[in-house]
Parts: sequence; C-alpha cells; structure tokens
Amino acid sequence: MKIEDLHLFVEVAKEASLRNAAVRLSMQPGTLSKAIKRIEDYYQHELFDRTGHGWQLTPAGKLLRERAVELLGIHEKIEFELGNPRRCHVRVSGPAGVLAHYLPTVVNRLSTHQADHSLDIKIAPDLSPLLKHQVDIALTTTLAGQSVVLPSIYSEKICDVPFVIVASKHHPLAIHVATHSQPIDIQTVLTHPFIVPSHPVYGHTVENSSEDGWFDSEFKRKITARVDDISTLIALVNTQPWLAYMPQYLAEHEQLPIITTRGCPYACVQSIWLCRQKNVQYHWIHQLFQEED
Repeated sequence: MKIEDLHLFVEVAKEASLRNAAVRLSMQPGTLSKAIKRIEDYYQHELFDRTGHGWQLTPAGKLLRERAVELLGIHEKIEFELGNPRRCHVRVSGPAGVLAHYLPTVVNRLSTHQADHSLDIKIAPDLSPLLKHQVDIALTTTLAGQSVVLPSIYSEKICDVPFVIVASKHHPLAIHVATHSQPIDIQTVLTHPFIVPSHPVYGHTVENSSEDGWFDSEFKRKITARVDDISTLIALVNTQPWLAYMPQYLAEHEQLPIITTRGCPYACVQSIWLCRQKNVQYHWIHQLFQEED
C-alpha cells in the first residue's frame, strides 16, 4: 500500500462520495474505487458503508481516517523540511460575510508559508463542515466575550466586531449625521424602513435576535425587504432609502455612512475566530495559527 492511497482515502472520507471525490481529484471513479479496495484488503476491514446516502465511514474507517491524517501530516512535514513540499489543497468554510472580509487575510498568511496551494470555499453559518471533516479550517463567530467551546476544535480569535446602522450617503439620516455630527434618537431611526438578510450571512449573532443581530422584539423595525446575499443588500442600501444593520468592517469596506444613535441599550458585537481540528497534523495548518494548543 502506498501513502498516496491513504491520501485518496482521506479525500473520499471528506466528500462522503466516491464520485465527488473523483471529480475533485480529476480521477476516474473506477481508479479511485480500486485504491479504496487496496486499503480495505490491506487492513482486512470494510472502511465505508456504501449506501444510498453516500459513502459513510464504518467504525474501522473512522479510526483509519484519524490515523491516516496523522501519518499524512508527518509525511507532509518531512517533505517541507527536505525542501520539496507538495501543493496543498485548502478547504475552508464560514459565513458569507465573514469569508468575504477575512479570508484574504488567512490566504495571505498561508501564502507566506505555503506558496503553492489551491482553495475550496464552502459557505456555512456554523462549524458543521469542520466537525464533519469536510473542510480543513473554518472561520466562525461568537458573541463577544464568548469563545468556541468544542473539545475537538482549536480556535484563535482574530478580532471583535461591532454592528452598526448604515445608509446611503443620500439618505436623510446620513445627511443629518454628516451635517450635525450628533447621534439620532433611536425612535426617529425606527420610522425609516430597513432591509435585512433572510438568513445569518454574518454568522452567529445575539441570542433571540433577528438574522442580522437586531432586537426586533425590543425595537421593532419597519422591514421593507429581505434578501439572500450581501451584495444585493448593499446594492439596495446604496440605491434605496433603506437602512441596514451590519458588521462595521463591512460598512467601512463598502464606504457606507454609519448612523450613530442614542436611546438604544442593545448592541451586537461579534468575535471572529479561525478554527481547526485539534488532531490535524498537517504542517501548513499549524503554520496558519499564531499560537499552539
């Protein structure tokens, strides 16, 4: 059995599908199936339950995946130390808004250590893909002051981010703030329509709040539109007399005027985290993190 066979096994385990793994690896499904059969014959165990729900790992397969990842990590580190690292394939997940802003920073950090790499990006509001070993690293959010509390996950905080109310530069509230440099009473703000995301594109926000972290139960907004993606939301904020509530990094990146308010005791503040599995041994993954567990 070759070490490359273990690499193929891990890829099939990540995809939970022989066909999907074959497409990603640019291989014929039959060739990939033969590699899996070689490993099963070598260890004399069935590694996958080949059902209509995809290729699910058996107990023996789960054990081999854990050990194979460790072995492949050692092999990759040897290649790196000998000056001949292979191209790494990086799978990363996270909420759409967080990925759009923070993924470039992660990629830049990776590029300083591993110049030759490829990326697969998966939009996900939580850490489910990482917990299922479908991705290698994940960006996620918690409320400020909270951490990622999962026994199998190592996390590193990137920053804390407050949420702000935004409008177009032509909105009367934006003009008022620019002219008078004074916050606007929250009740006045609530007389204006809002546009909101239809799902948590910014990741985890305040408990019992709306998808964008606003407390509509306490400060009811007049919601005019709901959209599925951030780009549409921003385009409509720029062209319509609508307000939006979003992370400050996004408001600043899009150069949207921030509407400061008074009279509202609630605020959403997120922590942004970079996460990985604790038992992952890949050298390039460890290099992404500033500290070690």
